[in-house]
Amino acid sequence: MKVAKLSIGVLFLISASTVLNAQIGSNKERSLEEVVINDSLKKGTKSNIISAPKDSNSQKGSDKEKTLEGIVFKGNLNKGTESNIISLQKKSVEVIERVGSAQLEKQGIGDAATAVTKASGTQKQEGSGQIVIRGLGDRYNSTTLNGLPIPSDNPEFKNINLEIFKTSIIEYISLDKVYNPRFSGDFGGANINIVSKEHSGKPYFKVGIGSSINLQTFDKGNFKLQDGDPGFFGYKQTTFRKGDPKVRYPFTTSWNFKNADNPFNSNMDIEGGATIGKFSIFGYAGFENNYVYSAGKEGFYDSTGDAIKALDVERYTYGTNSTALVNVAYKINSSNKISFTSNFIHSSEQDARFFKGYIREIGTDVIINRGDNKITSTIINQLYGNHKVTDTWTADWAVSYNMMNSKRPDRLQNTFDANTLNLIAASTINNHRYFDELKDNTLNGFLSITKQLENLKINFGYNGSYKDRHFDNTTIGLNFAIQTAVDPNNVDAFINPSNNGIIQYNTFRNDSERYIPFYYGFKQNIQAGFLNLDYQFGDRFVVQLGGRFDYIDLQSNWDDSIFGKDKSNKTYNKFLPALNAKYTINDKQNIRFSASKTYTLPQAKELVPTGYYDVTTNVYGNPHLFPSDNYNVDLKWELFSKPGEIFSITAFGKYIQNPIARTTYSTAASSDMTYFNIANNGYVVGAEMEFRKDIYKWGNSKLYTFLNGTYMHSEQQLKSEAEFAKENAGKIVQFNGQTKDAIQGVADFLANVNLGYNQKFSSNSTVDFVISYSYVGKSLFALGTNKVGNFYENPIHLLDANLKFNFKQIGIGINAKNLVNSENKIEQVINNVGYTNRSYTKGRQIGLNLSYKF
Repeated sequence: MKVAKLSIGVLFLISASTVLNAQIGSNKERSLEEVVINDSLKKGTKSNIISAPKDSNSQKGSDKEKTLEGIVFKGNLNKGTESNIISLQKKSVEVIERVGSAQLEKQGIGDAATAVTKASGTQKQEGSGQIVIRGLGDRYNSTTLNGLPIPSDNPEFKNINLEIFKTSIIEYISLDKVYNPRFSGDFGGANINIVSKEHSGKPYFKVGIGSSINLQTFDKGNFKLQDGDPGFFGYKQTTFRKGDPKVRYPFTTSWNFKNADNPFNSNMDIEGGATIGKFSIFGYAGFENNYVYSAGKEGFYDSTGDAIKALDVERYTYGTNSTALVNVAYKINSSNKISFTSNFIHSSEQDARFFKGYIREIGTDVIINRGDNKITSTIINQLYGNHKVTDTWTADWAVSYNMMNSKRPDRLQNTFDANTLNLIAASTINNHRYFDELKDNTLNGFLSITKQLENLKINFGYNGSYKDRHFDNTTIGLNFAIQTAVDPNNVDAFINPSNNGIIQYNTFRNDSERYIPFYYGFKQNIQAGFLNLDYQFGDRFVVQLGGRFDYIDLQSNWDDSIFGKDKSNKTYNKFLPALNAKYTINDKQNIRFSASKTYTLPQAKELVPTGYYDVTTNVYGNPHLFPSDNYNVDLKWELFSKPGEIFSITAFGKYIQNPIARTTYSTAASSDMTYFNIANNGYVVGAEMEFRKDIYKWGNSKLYTFLNGTYMHSEQQLKSEAEFAKENAGKIVQFNGQTKDAIQGVADFLANVNLGYNQKFSSNSTVDFVISYSYVGKSLFALGTNKVGNFYENPIHLLDANLKFNFKQIGIGINAKNLVNSENKIEQVINNVGYTNRSYTKGRQIGLNLSYKF
């Protein structure tokens, strides 16, 4: 293992050194802002002091204006181009990292989750669309659209699944890994801000269609779908009939699975923009679907390595995404602008899994059929304004109201004795139907006011966020008065209205309350004020000193079949100082230093003791969790050798008090998991490298690269049994004898290597070919208890290729994804022996996209 890690690291560093030494060619592209800045006659004069660009928390801004010796340059910048992104990164007082629309188009990247992984120090948690940044996962990060928070589409997570954001609506993605008091104080890894497109320039209308095939899926003539699934477009819903189930059969859909016709992926979209007087309008609507078949294993083992659960599994997943966005900007005059963004996102996922293997608590080999589908609709409405009140006073404001509805309408499971084919009656959860609904309404707003003095910029303001979440769930479990062999492929022959008299129903409530759902409610109110002072010490040195005060009110209540009824109210006050400093060595080099304090809140699903039951693992919340405090420090050196090029090295560290982590319960032979403030303290240290370079140019062609790598190490001092008992009402955790361990989610090494070729035939005819390789190293998935060993995610290799032709109005894209088809595997390591907890492959995918621009 060490040799493999070393070889990967050596190859990565050799490739970086090779392209760094290639100094051939030049980049003649200069953005409008670069022309103004590079031609400045004298730095440091009042007329030439240029404020740092608006960051992700202060929306998208108005047309750019820079004054040079009485001359005003005006124009509309394409903020998604690589040259402008590098230019903004160079000038900003704060550390910013962006992935622009131009880069996304060249690489054929279709969603925001994949786009973010192209930045240094980031990885995607396979199977969820969640992002891990500098080793810190979902609970440590936040997601915003145009600087305003957006809700998660899944009660399991804090952040929305970034896979449902299509890159066609994105101008750029800002990844802020260094804290600024304008951001929410609930910050550990990074803030991910998606900036939606705003139209500028000539009016246009564009249509696109595409299709792709998954090479391990397309020939599955029996691709399985659940009856009552969301349908081709993902909008179909089903439910159950209420009343006495002995009188009225409660289910409206079949227990049998059906076969899908032609499991080929498809996508279609339209977009356009126009300027009408003082209005600029951009609109987009698109749909895509995706079929994936995989085969693998799932299991859980005791401290001796004997199987508690060991199952082979076949998995069929069908997903859809429908997205519509409209962005309207009204430029009142050169000093005032108001914008409105409305984004509708509808996604669905139908998951059919078929298990064969052994489960100890049942005591025999089993066959399990499980179908699950989830439907989510999210509406995001934002109104924001930019105002230049005087030459030295500016004001930015925004409000948003977001509504999210997510349902699991009709999850089902049947469990059979593999020898007799009888339906298992040991527990009603073995044969059940499950229905849930999550509603999340959020109101957000901010006001930011800036005053520019001679060498001082003062920025102060207010942030407010109020979230109201409600989650209902109903389980209808089945036992049977008689036992008989049942065909796993034809369960309807036994469970049907005519046999209703032999079925015993259990919703875990009394008959008089049979269909009253279990629930949890969660309200989060955060009110904050912030202040930043930017002081220019001469021409080269800028210091930003700021602070933020957060008032946090968390209220939750629940009614659960295991934990009963209860509630919890918690309030916290947090003061968060921050320092950002930049020293300009010369016109091409910067040194940056940042230090800050932040916190990490436990999320609703982690706090509320409601269980989510899967075949091999059940997960519960813990109401005794409390926030972690984070101390962050960064030191970064940047070299901008030419416009659009960068080489940077960053050293970073994070010290976390009372970190939260997932672990198994300390009960014999249990595969259940929950969350604890697992350690007294822990740390993550690491180094990042980012490199963008034109390797070689000839005529109208160029060969270029952009690559990054991150090395990380983590450790946490685990709490004792006495400390766990004190903090968790007597509940304890018994580890594997260790007193310290790694932090969940921190991979040892991450890398992205991209090699691109660009050919310009004319001003509007180009060819781009990009090969992208990503490596995600080994990381801790969960800490084990009772000597059952820790759980680790094994390394993953990803290789994609994209060929893009643009001929005036016609676009042709050919892409190949996941060419290595690396195994996604979680291992349970017991006495240095690895046992498979979960494994599967996603399959290689080849696709073609066509577009026409009017």
